[in-house]
Amino acid sequence: MTALSRTSAVVVRARERFRVRRLTHARRWWVRALLVVVPVTGLAVAGWFLANSSLFALHYVTVEGTSRLSPTEVLSAASVDEGTSLVRLDLGAVERRVERLRPVAHVRVHRRWPHGLVIDVVERRPSGVVMSNGRAELLDAEGVAFASVVNPPEHLVRVHVSAPVPGDGEAVARTAMRVLAELPARVRARVSSVAAPSPYAISLRLVDGRTVIWGSADDAATKAAVLRTLMHRSAQVYDVSVPTVAVTRG
Repeated sequence: MTALSRTSAVVVRARERFRVRRLTHARRWWVRALLVVVPVTGLAVAGWFLANSSLFALHYVTVEGTSRLSPTEVLSAASVDEGTSLVRLDLGAVERRVERLRPVAHVRVHRRWPHGLVIDVVERRPSGVVMSNGRAELLDAEGVAFASVVNPPEHLVRVHVSAPVPGDGEAVARTAMRVLAELPARVRARVSSVAAPSPYAISLRLVDGRTVIWGSADDAATKAAVLRTLMHRSAQVYDVSVPTVAVTRG
């Protein structure tokens, strides 16, 4: 074999090796692509099937934790339709709808597979009461008016505001309840009523007839500390509205 023939044979063999490598590389690429595409497609098909089939359709809803609200009221607010797929149901949206009910403090919604939904409600607890338009409106610890009652419990703090609640007076009622929460525990336990004609003129009446003039809700921690010291003195009025010059009278 001549030198030229040997050279040609080497070139042919090299080309053949390159072609085999390309084919091998292409096969490997397709195998890898299939290993990714097939499971993803399978999951997508399975997800579509689960989301649109009756396999996990909603058949019943359980309402837990209510005493003031009725299950019917909660279900109406939740606005979920029987037959809706539990897979597709937006639990967060259901929670937000139920939380619009004033007596609801918190709510948690979870699925009970394969066909149920549980709405677990935590209702607001009364800490105060405000008389408004001839009605007694219950307030929670944050001052949210959440229910009207005919005969409010005697142990609740009476809150007096100058505007209707719910309505324009609710912001002042919330400020009053926030002040109540800032009081030293021993003083808070003795409060019978809070007068809040404005957010800047809040005063508290104790069960023994003494009065605490608080002023605005500002500087609450400082006012509480000053009041704790002042109440070691015998007086009828404790004025901490300006805590740097707090005074007692009577």
